[in-house]
Amino acid sequence: MWKLYLKSDVGVAIQSTYKLLKKSIIDDETVYIGKVKYIDYETEHINAGNILAPFVHKRKSFEHEKEIRGVILRWPEITDGTKTMTQSKDTIISGIPIEVDIDTLIQKIYISPNAPIWFAELAKSSVMKYGYNFEIIHSKLNSSPLF
Repeated sequence: MWKLYLKSDVGVAIQSTYKLLKKSIIDDETVYIGKVKYIDYETEHINAGNILAPFVHKRKSFEHEKEIRGVILRWPEITDGTKTMTQSKDTIISGIPIEVDIDTLIQKIYISPNAPIWFAELAKSSVMKYGYNFEIIHSKLNSSPLF
């Protein structure tokens, strides 16, 4: 996982659960959360009767990700100023910020196994600086196994 998602030796992974993610959302937006379904687009299809279905499907080759997605529905605003209907065309490029309760969301923080000690210490001090008390684990995934 670390090599797949990092461009360097330093990075973090946050451990949580579906239940905690759902519980942690404290935003006014309605967020629909669901597991991504991985399909073969040549032999399977997306349910056309579910408006959210296109957003929670992905190619079968990504099945190892076991992804959960949050989807927000925002319909274009229609204004009727002079009996002319116009639709605004807001483009969302970087996502929509959603307020979450970090204490509820995060169970543990993992530091990549190849990250230097100073990076792990920086992560720990940053967590403490902002008043959190998450368990931080420097991954030992690359360590030799004990026989």
